[in-house]
Amino acid sequence: MESESLTLTGGGAGLKALIARAVGLDAAASVRLRQLDDQHVDVFVTTPFEVVAARRITGTVGRDGAVVSAQALGDALSAPDTENTADLDLGPARDASWPGALPPAEGFQEIDTLPVAVVRELSDQGQRLAREFSGPMGPPSSLLNQTVITVDNAAGVQVEIPMRMIFACTNLGLIPGFSAPMNVPRHLRVAGKGRWVRVDAPFGSVYHSTRLSLF
Repeated sequence: MESESLTLTGGGAGLKALIARAVGLDAAASVRLRQLDDQHVDVFVTTPFEVVAARRITGTVGRDGAVVSAQALGDALSAPDTENTADLDLGPARDASWPGALPPAEGFQEIDTLPVAVVRELSDQGQRLAREFSGPMGPPSSLLNQTVITVDNAAGVQVEIPMRMIFACTNLGLIPGFSAPMNVPRHLRVAGKGRWVRVDAPFGSVYHSTRLSLF
């Protein structure tokens, strides 16, 4: 079976960190590659929170839309000298494992910004509740689905952010810690388009579909 491939020309270190976190949460996580333009690739990865996370890199994919094992991508990124330029062998395709449609490549409307401190506090509260009420399958769906922030803009566009998006941002390491350099932003941007909500954090983005398919 022919292997999928990715030619990486920049952004390898950040992608490696995201994929390592995603595999740590779910060893069976899948990655989907979307060629955004001639130089940029959006790398999406599934999470156990029923949101998809993403990181943008520079490079080209062997096949636009290819789905591969996150573990395979992580292993390829762990090889020496892959943080800047590398031709990565990602193993066989596993397109059938992707759970639904990708979010739109463009057209999102920015709605508001959130301070990192607010997101961390919400996550800490959620983790405390999760420890109290979790069962063998992890946190209850009612907790993950709970709307914790509602934002709107001057045009009246409103979106709701569930706890599952907050958990994804913090568990994937997408927001800076207290020791991060001061030039790293201390806020997150919230955007929406149709049934999709996107939260852009300093080290990646998370997407959630508000109806129909999980992603």
